[in-house]
Amino acid sequence: MSAAAARIAARIAARIAAHIAARIAEIMPTNIRPRLSEIMPTNIRSRIAGALCSIMLAALTVSCVSTPQEGFPDPGVDRIRRETLYFDTLPDALDGYRIALVSDVHLGNNFSVERLGRLVAAVNREKPDCVILCGDFILNGAFIEPFAAEAAALYAPDGMYAVLGNHDFFDDRAGTVRALRSVGIMVLEETSAVTPRGLQIAGTNDFQDMYPASAFLADTLRQGFFTVLASHNPDYAEEGRGELYDLMLSGHNHGGQITLFGFAPALRSDYGQKYRSGLVRVGEDQIFVTNGAGYGGVGWLRFRLFAPSEFAVLSLRRSVRK
Repeated sequence: MSAAAARIAARIAARIAAHIAARIAEIMPTNIRPRLSEIMPTNIRSRIAGALCSIMLAALTVSCVSTPQEGFPDPGVDRIRRETLYFDTLPDALDGYRIALVSDVHLGNNFSVERLGRLVAAVNREKPDCVILCGDFILNGAFIEPFAAEAAALYAPDGMYAVLGNHDFFDDRAGTVRALRSVGIMVLEETSAVTPRGLQIAGTNDFQDMYPASAFLADTLRQGFFTVLASHNPDYAEEGRGELYDLMLSGHNHGGQITLFGFAPALRSDYGQKYRSGLVRVGEDQIFVTNGAGYGGVGWLRFRLFAPSEFAVLSLRRSVRK
């Protein structure tokens, strides 16, 4: 472990220690909060940060040893995340509909073509009704052809759909769209499609796109259909138009990638920890955020700590009405 790596781990651990202290302050009665400095003085917080740093350094060492490309679990990810989501508005024809959600593979960034092949095979074994690829497919444009060649093996009776992530948008956007469409994957850019079973799937450009999304997207949507919106960045839920969809699917945040006690110190969101992972409700809207399959970062930072890699299989069910 290099000295630079140790310093970065120490800074991350210090941020987590500060977060723990803040959480303790939040749950304390108001009249006790002024004495927090007595209960957890600076030297105690420093010891916590030191202990966390040791844990993180150990995790880094274990990560380097236990996650070689050929030794990864068969699905190509740490887990297959199966969730059931309930909706009052779901038509009877879609009750039990299953969506496979794959995001953030980052092929080429400590994620091999062989591992992607195992991931594709695992998705197919789940026998979803459709597959949605939610962006950040590659490290850079050199990997889009190998990605498309493996993704060509995906199969679902209602089709395969994709939206672009920030990496795809800024690293050969045109080449990415062309490669995916050439293997039968429908790329949705401010557009929508209705599946044979009547599910409307809409897709937005990446949230960092320079063009506003909602106005164009609204013009493509058909009325009267249950609508799933794919948007790589879940922050769209705060700044987009929630009335346009019944369910939004996202990735981007990698589950925090490096987390401890539910806190991710380097989460790439303008809304704190809210969209780190899993199901989030914003009013009547439901947003599901997957941890994704691969890694962000460079060098030794390409690892996960308490943020398992995954693809998700989401079962849509109609709520029981009294």
